[in-house]
Amino acid sequence: MKRILLFLGVVLLPLSAKALEVTQNMQTTIGFFDACKQSLTYKFGDNRYEMKTTLTTTGAFGTLYPFTGTYRAYGTYNQDKFVPEDYGYEVQSRSHHRTKQLTYKDGVPQTRIKVRDGRRLEEPALVELDRLDDSIDLLSTFGILTEQVIRAGTCDMTRYSFNGKKYSLSQMQTVGHENIKTPYFEGNALKCEYMLEIQKGSSAGFLLDQRVPIYLWILRTEKENAPFVAKVEAEKTPFGKLEAYTTSIEVKE
Repeated sequence: MKRILLFLGVVLLPLSAKALEVTQNMQTTIGFFDACKQSLTYKFGDNRYEMKTTLTTTGAFGTLYPFTGTYRAYGTYNQDKFVPEDYGYEVQSRSHHRTKQLTYKDGVPQTRIKVRDGRRLEEPALVELDRLDDSIDLLSTFGILTEQVIRAGTCDMTRYSFNGKKYSLSQMQTVGHENIKTPYFEGNALKCEYMLEIQKGSSAGFLLDQRVPIYLWILRTEKENAPFVAKVEAEKTPFGKLEAYTTSIEVKE
């Protein structure tokens, strides 16, 4: 469950070439059930980026699987060169409270610091030396993708990311443009297809099959021209179709 929640958090990045602070709120349904709500706040400017997303299960999913997670990342960037300085999360489930931090030096992961129910574990990040360029975290990977959407108007990208222990492969391709109308936003959207593959045989999470694509529809705000994902859809999960919509967005220059 936590991987689909994290995906919904990191995939919904609104960005602009200008220095902006963007807050985006979304609601997700799976089948007939309310699943979770997300709040995302991002700051980009002066070649620095900061990202934070909070996700909370709601409705029936909130009753069956109470979960709140806050994820963050920050560092420097120059076009598609993102250099993370810190990544971490804090999650609370019915039974456990956990935190994790991934520290960096010159953009290379150094240590994984995990705390579960008060028990602390610190160990070296298991970086493969021949894959240093692939060792960026998933939040920062989506920062790269969004910068590309702004600069080139395309979401075609193949990129690895690293969580301190395992590598993941994100593959995104442009499907085309499509007129959409959600309960909250409408317009001519850039449509993209996303596939996530967790390396070394791990799964993408019990709600997601790594072979099933996830589709995103990207619109822009009228005043600031800042891209945001208005809609996310995955046709198949064990509980039915997954749909997520942006319900509101606030942009501060």
